[in-house]
Amino acid sequence: MHVVASSYIRTQHIVYLILNDGKPISAEQRLDQEFPHLEEVGREFVEKRAAVSAGFRLIKTHLPYDMTPQNSKAKYIFVIRNAKDTVVSFFHHTRGFVKHYNFADGTFDTYFRLFVEGRVDFGSYFDCVRSWLDHKDDDNILCVTYESLRSNPREGVLKIAEFLDAKVYPERLLANNEEILNKVLEHSSLKSMQQDPRRWCSERPKEHTPFIRKGNMGGWDELLTPIQIEILDSKMREICTEEEMQMLGDKY
Repeated sequence: MHVVASSYIRTQHIVYLILNDGKPISAEQRLDQEFPHLEEVGREFVEKRAAVSAGFRLIKTHLPYDMTPQNSKAKYIFVIRNAKDTVVSFFHHTRGFVKHYNFADGTFDTYFRLFVEGRVDFGSYFDCVRSWLDHKDDDNILCVTYESLRSNPREGVLKIAEFLDAKVYPERLLANNEEILNKVLEHSSLKSMQQDPRRWCSERPKEHTPFIRKGNMGGWDELLTPIQIEILDSKMREICTEEEMQMLGDKY
């Protein structure tokens, strides 16, 4: 069985923890070795790692649905975070990886414009969100919001564990195993994941924000202007139905 988790280190670690009975990635490990990023390493690398974790092949991708390799036996977890927090977080992410981007001194206004135009990593946020929302009811796709995982992590972890297929891994019915569940919740917490950051990414300059930064909800007002907020809200209203907006929550 394959698991493709689209976006967000925390969700990847939750999946890894569930499949390893709550044992976290150690300081000597790299998550991208256990959960390779398809766009970075390519098909051959992923295929060689046929049994990374408990018999699962784990794959990370930021691709829209129509560009993601499809397999009826695979499980796809799509994580969506509201556009306002996403653009702020992605701005800090981009500035901090000076070896990957020529944007260490870039301004937020410049980055915001590029984000809205879809001229950032992996293209348009809005097109990607729309592509996965079109398939949110498919049997092998789980759509979860970043905000729901933050506000009710226990419920989110149990939902992911059930989705991974309890029939195949009955020992991971976390609702009946409080010890494992508590380990998953503990080691996937923001406080825990801020430790040993090299588990998640390459070295970042000390003058830039850490890779695991705040992880807050609604922190976008630190940079966004009222006009920029309205631009993002308007874009979301353009691509989403009213029902989808309610599903995503009031943060959207």
